[in-house]
Amino acid sequence: MMNNILWVTAGLNHYKARFLNHLASESNINLTLLTGTGRKNMGDEELQSDWNFEHIKVDVSKKDFGNSKLVKHKLKTIFNEFDWVLIPAEKKNLPLFWYTLKLKKQNRNVKLFSYNHPIFKSGKGQSTPIDKWLIKWFYKKLDRVIFYTEDSCKWALDEGLIAPKKAFWANNTVDNIEIKKHYNYQLPPKNSTVMLFIGRLISSKRIPDLITYYSELKKRIPNLTLEIIGDGPESHHVKSEIESDASIIWHGTLIDEADIAPIMKRASLVFIPGHSGLSVNHSFSYGRPYVTLQGPSHAPELDYLDAGENGYVLDGDFESNINTIKDLLINRNVLERFCSNAKQKGDYLSVQKWVEQMKQSLLND
Repeated sequence: MMNNILWVTAGLNHYKARFLNHLASESNINLTLLTGTGRKNMGDEELQSDWNFEHIKVDVSKKDFGNSKLVKHKLKTIFNEFDWVLIPAEKKNLPLFWYTLKLKKQNRNVKLFSYNHPIFKSGKGQSTPIDKWLIKWFYKKLDRVIFYTEDSCKWALDEGLIAPKKAFWANNTVDNIEIKKHYNYQLPPKNSTVMLFIGRLISSKRIPDLITYYSELKKRIPNLTLEIIGDGPESHHVKSEIESDASIIWHGTLIDEADIAPIMKRASLVFIPGHSGLSVNHSFSYGRPYVTLQGPSHAPELDYLDAGENGYVLDGDFESNINTIKDLLINRNVLERFCSNAKQKGDYLSVQKWVEQMKQSLLND
């Protein structure tokens, strides 16, 4: 039996495009994407390919997507063609979600689902009572909710946010199949020490902290270098620093694994001080430890990090955090163990398993 799925999203980044392409390759899945144009001048780049899904793109930015008449009109014209329609459970999508509920009343055979974080957040990454009330309302109206991680699903159930019969999970991940086309797992080189940042250069990533930590670590590890993959509005911090520090290599935005693989291959670990999401999976898929700082904005993918085994979420003062990173970089036996553990976790978070988990979440009654 063919299952027709419409995936509605404001933008199509390269991570999302790749794992949805694998879902669309399944013989019993007919997948269509309705997307906007994403974020403007935020370091995003859309991957172009001959996808297995149909892609309907409307000229609406991410900022305006949830309240766009153009999006609503397009959704109305195709809504009844699908068995399942995904609407992201996000506060900014409330007008679009409300409109979708009206369409569902007219087309009761269509089921609604979301794939998302367990709860809304407001200022400083904190959830308010209104956030909790609103997410419970969303979940009540949806037919199914698929969470990014198993831990997120369990947490939402424990908090009483959702009915158990509606709650599912599929580990959000990256395309390890594409990575394996360009990379076979190996330990970092012994003759160099490289710290890698990969992600958009935006304020939530804490780019000034990245530079401050690197500058201090370089005083203690003279052969240390920093490589940066990404671009965005915070790039001026990087541009300023590389003028006086030739050991920092900035690659700009890279989204093809063929370009990323040689850089990951020579990296000792991935360090992103701020918001951490799919970069955790990306690091582990290459068998590299992941290090970040404690903060309010991390995504559920941080659940994949086992502190002291495949990375660290550092919550000490600056000096103790520096020493922890330094010890990992200079202690070869520990670094190799962390890399091995990261690789095991990356294998567990495969895109093949994501496809199966997603299908089980939607297609099994």
